[in-house]
Amino acid sequence: MLNVRGLAIGATVVAWASAASALSPEDMRERTAAIASRYLQIWSSNNVSPVSDVPYMYGRTVQFYGKPYSQADLQAEKLRAIAQWPVRQYAHRPGTMRVICNVEARKCAARSTIDFTVANPNRGTRKSGSAKFDLGVSFAGPRPVILYEGGSLNRRRGPQGASGFQE
Repeated sequence: MLNVRGLAIGATVVAWASAASALSPEDMRERTAAIASRYLQIWSSNNVSPVSDVPYMYGRTVQFYGKPYSQADLQAEKLRAIAQWPVRQYAHRPGTMRVICNVEARKCAARSTIDFTVANPNRGTRKSGSAKFDLGVSFAGPRPVILYEGGSLNRRRGPQGASGFQE
């Protein structure tokens, strides 16, 4: 049986990698913005499949909200978040994304404000709000990889007492 999902991920990696070593500064900015946008689409999929994408999307070690994570640790953390919030919707607020690049280091950072809604129907919980979102991408290797992910909560609409995306 054909693994369509694997082909889609592979095609994305090949597309990212095809010219990673020969990218202009503008290409790096455009690809970083595309990666940041695709990232939120993937994490809004409301299933656990994004966790299997960690080895394709992230570097061997990642700074995740200020802490170093291996890919295995990051996958476990993402699984916990998905279990906490099985229904997820994230979107970059239009006009807020900024991409800056260090061309010599072949790294870029995408920063934006995102709007989010997360829910757990089994527990009857839901949160929504906005947050600052940072995503760092390296173009130094054979394919782009995410080096860091971070941000901070702006405001929350929903139940009180939460300090972020997860309780």
